[in-house]
Amino acid sequence: MSLRGPKLCAVSQGLAVLALERRLQDRYPHWFAGRRSRLVRPLLRGLQKWSGLDALDAFLDASHELHGFALVQAGLDFLQARYVVAPTPAACIPARGRLLIVANHPSGALDALALLDCVGQVRRDVKIVANDFLWALEGLRELLLPVRILGGAPSPASVRAIEQALEQEQCVIVFPAGEVSRLGWGGVADARWRRGFTRFALRTATPVLPVRIHARNSALFYGASALFKPAGTALLAREMFARRERRIALSLGRARALPQGQSDAELMRGLRRELYALGRAGADAPAPSEEALVAAEDPAAVAAEFAALRSLGQTVDGKQIRVGRLRAGSALLREIGRLRELTFRAVGEGTGRRLDLDDYDTWYEHIVLWDGAAARVVGAYRVARGAPVLAERGLAGFYTAGLFRYGEALLPRIAAGMELGRSFVVPDYWGSRSIDYLWQGIGAYLRDYPQVRYLYGAVSISAALPRQAREQIVAYYAHYYGDALGEAASARPFDYAQAPPAFDALDAETAFKVLKGNLDALGAAVPMLYKQYTELCEPGGARFLAFGVDPAFNDAVDGLIELDLQRIRSKKRMRYLERPRSQAEVTA
Repeated sequence: MSLRGPKLCAVSQGLAVLALERRLQDRYPHWFAGRRSRLVRPLLRGLQKWSGLDALDAFLDASHELHGFALVQAGLDFLQARYVVAPTPAACIPARGRLLIVANHPSGALDALALLDCVGQVRRDVKIVANDFLWALEGLRELLLPVRILGGAPSPASVRAIEQALEQEQCVIVFPAGEVSRLGWGGVADARWRRGFTRFALRTATPVLPVRIHARNSALFYGASALFKPAGTALLAREMFARRERRIALSLGRARALPQGQSDAELMRGLRRELYALGRAGADAPAPSEEALVAAEDPAAVAAEFAALRSLGQTVDGKQIRVGRLRAGSALLREIGRLRELTFRAVGEGTGRRLDLDDYDTWYEHIVLWDGAAARVVGAYRVARGAPVLAERGLAGFYTAGLFRYGEALLPRIAAGMELGRSFVVPDYWGSRSIDYLWQGIGAYLRDYPQVRYLYGAVSISAALPRQAREQIVAYYAHYYGDALGEAASARPFDYAQAPPAFDALDAETAFKVLKGNLDALGAAVPMLYKQYTELCEPGGARFLAFGVDPAFNDAVDGLIELDLQRIRSKKRMRYLERPRSQAEVTA
């Protein structure tokens, strides 16, 4: 779905491409002179779609209202980039006072985004020395110092801008190499550092803090760079997309004043050795950990975006339920992503990222429960009707298709179905009727689409439960609600440590009592949604098609469930799908 108006699209289309061309011309002017330019320009433009620059331009277009740290965070989310830090930023980065951060530059623009976001957790007066490519991103300019460090010496005005920022007690980030690391005889490392940053530090008496970024680009990038440097630079956008779901690690050093009496070259060599020693041999390398959650979004912006959604009804206690698609980077979507992650972490799940969002969020619809008295989101589901998603994006448009492989026999039911998932109710509302309200919202939504017969989704079992408890739960639901036809398979199947627990010849109700007793002895319980979904339907109406492990969700076990709406129990049907308006607890 396009979120761009035609006029805006015409203005901003190709921004990243044009910025890249300017950067390459500055760095390699001889390739753009004379006959060579006839070959180079078409070659670079031919790389546009393949390199990912088109997708980057589309993101910039859709995010034109964002600026500063909001755009940094949106960019990291769009690229699904994750980073970990050691030690913690607050332990190493002074919260105030002038500071010069010196970093290596192994991967490209992601280095800048990760560093800005990391430092921004401690202080907001940070600026990064920028090349023309970043300066072309207008929303980032308040965080940039535009210095042309590629090709030639920086202008006096540029040098003065850096010194003024330091004299005003701000934090400045610089990549002394001025370009992305390349592969050499000693491995992947920065090219020769420019010495100017040491003069900034000495002239302004500014402490220097080294940061090592642990990251690599692909073999394709290094090979292309070795053969033809401009081609390597043109591939940097592709490298950003290739790093999706892979972590960047930041090793922070200690801020210190540079010693007097040494030459620029000696100071530069000493700092470079110090930087590349950070995290060596794993001593200080960042360990995998949960990232700090992003700050809550502006309540007024969240409320305004919620009010713009289509109403599904209001509960008897005044809560509102609305539905709609949400723009990438919007305040409401980011708040939903923050609250999802907060809620899932509370039960031992979650992505470990600053917020739980992915690409699917921008084309799925979101059913949101809102507490107007507290002016906050209570919970949400995201949903996607099968037929339109299949028509627009194919099976790849479904979140569950990334976890499970669907057989051909399932496709007609997927087309007649709706995927739902990523459901949550924030901990402050646990024990309330919020999940029931969300289901009444789903029922109100389904009344508008009577052609939907099946519901699909991935239902999680937390990896925080004991292994034996997880095996008991999977064994029970696979035995009594499993799919004997094998119509779907997990990309990462759940494996039992030993033979699956057996329930012998017990009926489902008796076996469930045995399961509950076994889980009680382990200090565990049946996940709420497993119980609720199977209780919705008459026998045969709820089926688990496959079970698998999701490493991107803290190794939770996912059960792929299918619900047949034609086999919902009569009381549940009346409550959620057919309740007379006069008796409804959620009214339009």
